[in-house]
Amino acid sequence: MMARPAYGGRTTCESCRSLDIRRWHRHRYLFAGNYFSCSWTWRGEPSGHLNVRTEKDAVVLISLSHDWGAADWKPVEQTVFITWTTCHFGGRRPWFVCPIYSGGRYCGRRVAVLYEVGGLFGCRRCCSLAYESQQETRMYRGLSKAQKIRERLGGSTDIFDMFPDKPKGMHWTTYGHLRLAHDAAKERAVEGMARIVERR
Repeated sequence: MMARPAYGGRTTCESCRSLDIRRWHRHRYLFAGNYFSCSWTWRGEPSGHLNVRTEKDAVVLISLSHDWGAADWKPVEQTVFITWTTCHFGGRRPWFVCPIYSGGRYCGRRVAVLYEVGGLFGCRRCCSLAYESQQETRMYRGLSKAQKIRERLGGSTDIFDMFPDKPKGMHWTTYGHLRLAHDAAKERAVEGMARIVERR
């Protein structure tokens, strides 16, 4: 899947193309000299294709790219190393070693899933991705905060009702701060709701 912007926050893992080494291991793809391909769809339509060449303790990801305005597509290769750990009940488990360099530093984190952002694959942290569940949690926090502010002002907890009037005795400055905090929290809640509706 192509990466899509998240509502009011970071792009989510679920909206990006991903590679799961556990799946490759189950299908016995990880032997040196193997060659296979991956493809993605978005809303039933093809959205991406990747060829994979397997080497000893590494995979080479081969995709096509082209410069802006150029007619020819060029192959882009990214090597990702694989490390193995021993399972408690026998056998071995493979992991991707995140290949991303950021700020002059090599990540090297051991992960089961890599995500594609900007044409390269990396771990969730290097790609600055959030899980959809985290975005939903952000929505519920926003909803809860907006409702608490409305209750404090003696109003309805329905965030779509008119904002409550200033209670007698409350300073206008305090009321103004509460209004700003409410509106920001409401915006997070509404954006989260919109994202859930879009997924359905």
